[in-house]
Amino acid sequence: MINRFFMIVALGLLASCATRQDAPSEMVPQVAGSSADRGNSVTETKVVTPGMLAAEKLAAIEPSVYFDYDKFEIKQQFALTIEAFAEYMRAIPGSKLTIEGNCDERGTIEYNLALGQRRADAVKSALVSMGIDGDRIETISFGEERPRNSIKSESGFSVNRRADLISR
Repeated sequence: MINRFFMIVALGLLASCATRQDAPSEMVPQVAGSSADRGNSVTETKVVTPGMLAAEKLAAIEPSVYFDYDKFEIKQQFALTIEAFAEYMRAIPGSKLTIEGNCDERGTIEYNLALGQRRADAVKSALVSMGIDGDRIETISFGEERPRNSIKSESGFSVNRRADLISR
């Protein structure tokens, strides 16, 4: 086993000492249609658009804004989420957005539907203040009907107090 190890190390050293007479391929300029280009696969250049960058940024964030109990003010920690959606909507002019307001189970059905709507509208207002046309944004409230967590504790309730942003 030790002999094999030394053999592998020796072969590696010999290979690294070898010299090559012709220039490495990355040093040879490639011109379309030249003899250097023949026989090689064509390298395609991928064009990256602002829409692609915005979509990539959007995919990296959680598409929800969470709220404190009985509140609909947007916390500073969700500014990046809203900014990412604004950037996406600016980069892709035909995109539309649905914002779904949600609440925890505390409160009446009517109260939670109204609070969920105020949460969705608050996120919409933030996007409009960033230059997004309000006609491209639909808001809806589900109140307490779509909980993300059914645990009856503050940590369970806090996950349900949110506005979900869904691009379409």
